[in-house]
Amino acid sequence: VGPDPSTIRALEALPTRLAWSVHAADDDLRRLLVPTTHHTMEELRDAWAETLTARRDRGLMVEVTLIDGVNDGLEHADDLASLLATLPGKTRVNAIPYNANAGLGYQGHMFKPSSILAVKAFQRRIMHHGLICTVRVQRGDE
Repeated sequence: VGPDPSTIRALEALPTRLAWSVHAADDDLRRLLVPTTHHTMEELRDAWAETLTARRDRGLMVEVTLIDGVNDGLEHADDLASLLATLPGKTRVNAIPYNANAGLGYQGHMFKPSSILAVKAFQRRIMHHGLICTVRVQRGDE
């Protein structure tokens, strides 16, 4: 959580697939969700772009946990797609409905998972921008 551009660049030599956990493309919202962050999303995106270019990589998996009413709107999907548009290679987005068992929240409200309708709308919007978007199947909510 809250990576550093130099840490991202250090991944260049690792023979692994790369994934980036993105809580929100908007810096203000991201700071609410990840108060320890020190770098803008553009700084991090640029570091990923340098790393992917140097690796001649197939691309990047971007993981985004969707929280009801927090980061699951169409405007959030648009912001994310815009942020990722300049990355080299094939960028994939994996939308993950929030796990309510974590018991977290902010501003006095407990986080809730996004509805399946909101998740599917988010997925369609990301795909509308030309990105691949999968939805993780929830497990462990029983």
